[in-house]
Amino acid sequence: MPLFNDAAVKYAPWSMSKAAVAISCPFRHRLKYIDRVKGTEAAARSSARIGIAAHETLEWVLKGKYNLKEALRRAVIKTMLTTTEMDEVFALAYSLQAFTERLDKFKKKHGVTEQTVELKFGLTADFERVPFFDKSGKLFFRGVWDLCLRVQDHYLVIVDHKSGQIKDISEYHDQLSMYALAGLSIFPGITRVQSAVNFMQDATGLHWGSPQSEQDIHEKILPWFVGHLNKAGELAGQNVPHKGYWCSFCEYTKMCPLSS
Repeated sequence: MPLFNDAAVKYAPWSMSKAAVAISCPFRHRLKYIDRVKGTEAAARSSARIGIAAHETLEWVLKGKYNLKEALRRAVIKTMLTTTEMDEVFALAYSLQAFTERLDKFKKKHGVTEQTVELKFGLTADFERVPFFDKSGKLFFRGVWDLCLRVQDHYLVIVDHKSGQIKDISEYHDQLSMYALAGLSIFPGITRVQSAVNFMQDATGLHWGSPQSEQDIHEKILPWFVGHLNKAGELAGQNVPHKGYWCSFCEYTKMCPLSS
């Protein structure tokens, strides 16, 4: 018996952000993902540009492409930051360095056998792995992990880098839950998954989610995820606008019947 309803399958492939749009405002989902209407994109906010540069910096450093100083220099140039924004990114140098040093110690202490940076993955509705840009028609869900570490072959740690305001780890429940579920499909033999958020301006350490056993993932996270995407699918085909915080950055505000 299929896990996902016809609506969820119809509007695939999903990502956590796409599902969030369908659930929060079906009107925006229809315009963005079904009708593919070109909206009025808001100019990239300063905080977003800073976050992109910081992500790029860490990706290059963790891949061993550049040292931190050179990665920062190249990232701010590539992102075309203003002088003020450059200062903001360079101010992150201490916490980024602290993260890389803690990471090295963690890998040595816990016996990390595999490190993957910027892992892009696709999954079928049966949770089989396929390419991120799979063209076979089987792609149902896709996502990106900033960093994952395989610890002694059976334990998986997934780290997501965040910039901007530091929030409680519970704010990322949906994203981290999906990470745990996907971990079992992407890394055969894994029996335990733990996710963490690295707030790039916080030099005190990672913000850890609870470790999830294979049984927890199958009995708790899987039913939640199926229900979440089934709900997104049911709402996706509607054309009903909903007001909320997302209106402040929606690219279809001028077309929305609720805008005043």
